[in-house]
Amino acid sequence: MTRADLPCSPSLRTIAFALLSAALLAGCATAPQREAATPERAAALAGRGDHAAAALEYDAVAAVAVGVIGNDYRLLAAQQWLAAGRAPEATAALARLAEPLEPAQATARDLFAAEAALLAGDAARAWSLLGAMTAPAPDADFDRFHALRQRAALATGRPLEAIASERARETRVTDPARRAALREELLTQLRRASAQGPALDPRSAGRDAVARGWLEAAPLAARAAAAPASSNAAIIAAWKKRYPDHPAGAALAATNIASASASAGVAAAAGAAAGAVSGTPGVAGSTITPAPATLPPGAHVAALLPLSGRNAAVGAQLRDGLLAAWFAQPAEGRLPLRFYDTVGGAEGTSVVADRLAAARAAGAVSIIGPLLREDVIAAAGAWSSLTADASTRGGGAPTLIALNFLPTETGAVPAGLLQFGLSPEDEARAIARRASAAGQRRAVALVPAGEWGQRVLRAFREEFEAGGGTLLASRPVQGRDQSAAIRAVLGIDASRARHQRLQSLLGSSLVFQPRRRGDVDVLFLPGQPTQVRQLRAQLKFESAGDIPFYSTADAWDGRADGDLEGMVFPDMPWMIAPAADGVAALRTQSQAAWGDLRGRGRLFALGHDAWLVQEALRTGRLAAGRGEIPGVTGALALDDQRRVRRALSWAEIRSSTLRPLDDSP
Repeated sequence: MTRADLPCSPSLRTIAFALLSAALLAGCATAPQREAATPERAAALAGRGDHAAAALEYDAVAAVAVGVIGNDYRLLAAQQWLAAGRAPEATAALARLAEPLEPAQATARDLFAAEAALLAGDAARAWSLLGAMTAPAPDADFDRFHALRQRAALATGRPLEAIASERARETRVTDPARRAALREELLTQLRRASAQGPALDPRSAGRDAVARGWLEAAPLAARAAAAPASSNAAIIAAWKKRYPDHPAGAALAATNIASASASAGVAAAAGAAAGAVSGTPGVAGSTITPAPATLPPGAHVAALLPLSGRNAAVGAQLRDGLLAAWFAQPAEGRLPLRFYDTVGGAEGTSVVADRLAAARAAGAVSIIGPLLREDVIAAAGAWSSLTADASTRGGGAPTLIALNFLPTETGAVPAGLLQFGLSPEDEARAIARRASAAGQRRAVALVPAGEWGQRVLRAFREEFEAGGGTLLASRPVQGRDQSAAIRAVLGIDASRARHQRLQSLLGSSLVFQPRRRGDVDVLFLPGQPTQVRQLRAQLKFESAGDIPFYSTADAWDGRADGDLEGMVFPDMPWMIAPAADGVAALRTQSQAAWGDLRGRGRLFALGHDAWLVQEALRTGRLAAGRGEIPGVTGALALDDQRRVRRALSWAEIRSSTLRPLDDSP
């Protein structure tokens, strides 16, 4: 339900009259011009979608009205401010209500106040306001109350309360289509909550199988919205087997089918456009549409990168990737590319906010970067005020494509900010899905000690358990000798302890060969190449070298040797599929430009694809939930959380050779 769609309370006589007037006047070519404000003109403005003007008109009408009628118009003004997306003005309109209020007016005030709090990003206040209300009787306000409560619950980390509100809404519905719409709405909200904040834990539902099914369906829906349907079939089928009659079943299937249809339709349209537009093919195998003639003077693409200081080498990789994609685009269609160093000052500190403002003032229509996580956090803070200022001045704000991801605890992401990076958490989730699809249901994990390892382990565990798997044990590892952690994870210490107890009971020495636990299907072993090789050697020493194991892309350094024998991992085509479409062309052109490819690894590919993403966004080939473009980091799509998702490729080390695998989960 959108803010503009909120139904009005039937007891508010003037609101009902105004909405009827809006329906009658929406088709008129012109509205009557009068000096004095009138509810008819306000209704006409609302009917045309000019919500801010309608709110001002209602405010003016309320200023000369008295008593109950004045409050009706103030409530209408608040509703229109909400429809315009302007929470402070809505709150101010509510503050002008004159006591005493009729019961229906008080209910409308509280609901609008909660809506304003949600719009302003203050979900805790919205939850508090709704919690202080008495739930309305089953009338028009009943659904509004629970719709808001559903949103506030998810925004404050209460998924079970959100599910309860959706169930309450269903009790008042007899139309099957409306019931299906409510379920699709909840699944969409749950999948967004799963992607934005702490993971939804199915175990929190206890014995409530319906609630547990919703919580397990959420990450599957996120997967279905971001990847081809063929890669989701096995996981979704497993969920349906566990929950054959679950209310989320049809919504989950619809998400998967919609994802497949959108990908196929956009691919066909892109192919037709490539055949119709003349010019030099881009590096990734597609022709770039020329820049629109309507761009303002000084329009350019800004790249905010660390080009000096300790991260200069990292910034150089990204810069070279951007230049490779820029030069591959036909000259007549490409915008100027301008670089801004995000390092400055006597202490070498970040100046990302200043660089954002400078790029905007210079006419940037797209901004790529920054890269470092702390810079992305700073950019997100500066971006809100920058875009608000652009809106006040009547100008459009550029799109910001950050090359890293905000922490999950950051909260709401500012409008116009996209996140595109190389996420080891996404790789861990992909590994969990692939293991589940392969029937590997029991896993153990050895992960690098520290914050990185914990993030990756958390992502793996959440996705693995959501798919029905069990993480039996995990241990952090660091240093060269990890035999103690290996023995603990594999249960070898427990085997030795049983041997010692048995010897004590029998009072004699026994011939003993320690055994590892026999219920392990798979080992999750993320990390850097040197560490993974060391762990593999010690695993073999502990007679555990035969356990199938997965690692993240970081473990692949281009050397396929016996130490990594059997390793299965996801990575980008640039690293493991040199002959793939687009990759081969980029390699040839890069070698011609720089002589070799040393120092041009994953970040070089990220820079290249960042240019493709900004171009596809600007020309309409890519939008949230719609479209897919080929890149050297993978097939790229934008989800409804404005995160660029990469379809990863898979490989295995077998007989000291890198071998590609199919890309199913």
